[in-house]
Amino acid sequence: MKKIGYLLKVLWAYWYFFVFVLLFLLLFPFFYILLSNKKWYPAANNLRRVWAWLIFLFTGIIYSIRRESKLKKNQAYIFCPNHTSYLDIPLFAMCYHGHFRFMAKLELSNIPLFNIFFRTIDISVNRGSITESYKALRIAAESIGNGDSLVIFPEGKVGNQPPKLDKFKAGPFRLAIEKQVPVVPVTFFDNWKMLYVDKKIWGCPGIARVVVHEPISTIGLTLDDIEMLKKKVYDIIDHTLNEYGSK
Repeated sequence: MKKIGYLLKVLWAYWYFFVFVLLFLLLFPFFYILLSNKKWYPAANNLRRVWAWLIFLFTGIIYSIRRESKLKKNQAYIFCPNHTSYLDIPLFAMCYHGHFRFMAKLELSNIPLFNIFFRTIDISVNRGSITESYKALRIAAESIGNGDSLVIFPEGKVGNQPPKLDKFKAGPFRLAIEKQVPVVPVTFFDNWKMLYVDKKIWGCPGIARVVVHEPISTIGLTLDDIEMLKKKVYDIIDHTLNEYGSK
């Protein structure tokens, strides 16, 4: 029975990625048009929500979002979610209805067709190059100045032992303080056990829970407060995982 159960989990994971790619290909002409003009980027984000909603619909994923406060659409934020799975990105698209840009590792920008996002609306980061990393942060700072929100996974990658948090990087917190914009912690509970990808791949449908926490103001903070802010966000997510994650 265990072997049959595992086989079903593997088949579901491949079904998930099949649906993911098929829907993207069907929507690609619309993404291509919307991403050809910066004025249409917010509409492209709306289409990403539709894409995510359809993925969840056809793969049996039900999302449950708890928002601790109402976020302002005309306010730029830096969202800092824990990173546990390939489900994190589409699930975040359902969490915030304002305009946002993902910052992610350079490797994602090398995927054919999908790289349309990193040539336009999103920002890729080459962490192997100090010069390129600085360039990406400069683009991010300009984006915040234009009123865009950013989604930055402070762990930098999917954790080694999810849901246990990896060490946070300082980049998003430095950026938040320099631009004096609020940081919003985001906690994903179930994604890591619903879609696992490493040397093996498996998954299952279910309820994907997420908490969008209260924004943390950075007004008046200086670069000397980076570690304090980083620890505060880490502790919020870690405490939420420990307190509610098993329920």
